[in-house]
Amino acid sequence: MMLKTMIPGLLLASLAPFAQAEPQTPGPTWSIGWLDAGYLPRHAALGQAADTLASASAALCAKPDKATLYKARAAWLATSQAWRAMDGASGGPMVLERLGRKIDFRPTRPADIEASLGLAAAERLGNVATRGLAAAEYLLWGEKQPAQQLAKLRDAQRCAMLAEIGRQVASDVHALDAGWQSYRQQLGGESDFFRQNLLSEHINLMIAALEGLQKRLPKDEAPRPANFIEWRSGSSKSQLLAQIGGFGTAFFATPGPAGRLNGDLAARMQARFDAARKDCAALPDPLETSGAASHAARKQCSKALSALKTVLQDEVAVELDLTLGFTEGDGD
Repeated sequence: MMLKTMIPGLLLASLAPFAQAEPQTPGPTWSIGWLDAGYLPRHAALGQAADTLASASAALCAKPDKATLYKARAAWLATSQAWRAMDGASGGPMVLERLGRKIDFRPTRPADIEASLGLAAAERLGNVATRGLAAAEYLLWGEKQPAQQLAKLRDAQRCAMLAEIGRQVASDVHALDAGWQSYRQQLGGESDFFRQNLLSEHINLMIAALEGLQKRLPKDEAPRPANFIEWRSGSSKSQLLAQIGGFGTAFFATPGPAGRLNGDLAARMQARFDAARKDCAALPDPLETSGAASHAARKQCSKALSALKTVLQDEVAVELDLTLGFTEGDGD
């Protein structure tokens, strides 16, 4: 086994019988099955949500009123949550094409967005800060001024930018449709080249996603709203829960990594996941709520996510004989 973190020899010895339970390079049927169960449905959901965002944004510009603004905001929330679900366990073409940078560049840059209002869509494409979900959130909710956005979006240039962002998000997502199908064919091919590192690559990405979730929970007792992603829309909690859910969809898919573990370890992973989901569901809404109780809830959620990540990288990786890259926790 090749790990870049130190694993006690006793732990290796105790897990050795389970590590040899089945070949660690998945076969074609298993690999395709995991993609079909854990990844492609989430990509399809993201594509459908992005299409709705594009159409709802266009409808808002055609008739800017409270009803169309509400629908555009709801479509944005659904698209952002679908993206978070993908980000909870990413892989395949979305990593190679850097989808996150294209549709969810953070932090939001209001100055860039305002400066680009008069530019043609082609001119804005080079600046990722003016083309994705963060920019759309700013246009739909503003800076703590959601009630004022309808009047602002009656400006033709401003609403045209929102509509173009919606179309571009949908285009960026659907640009990966063929890539996912190609990846599926590669996983099912005679050569095991793409299957050899399937589990290592995807488990590494899951570990990184859990680290990212912990970053979404500042340690301050009275944090500033701007410390939270999606603070403008007030959806930080639902977005975080969507990302946890995406992790669970991929890891506990059938077939999936959980089914390759011995029973005790699989049950321990399920228990840690359930605890993380439960503790994070108890977070305040909005997440930036001040006070001792809110602070304690954020700490408990972060602790539960850390416990889940620890089992994943220290026990699951050992049993599945995976190669792990360095994480931000290495050396602590």
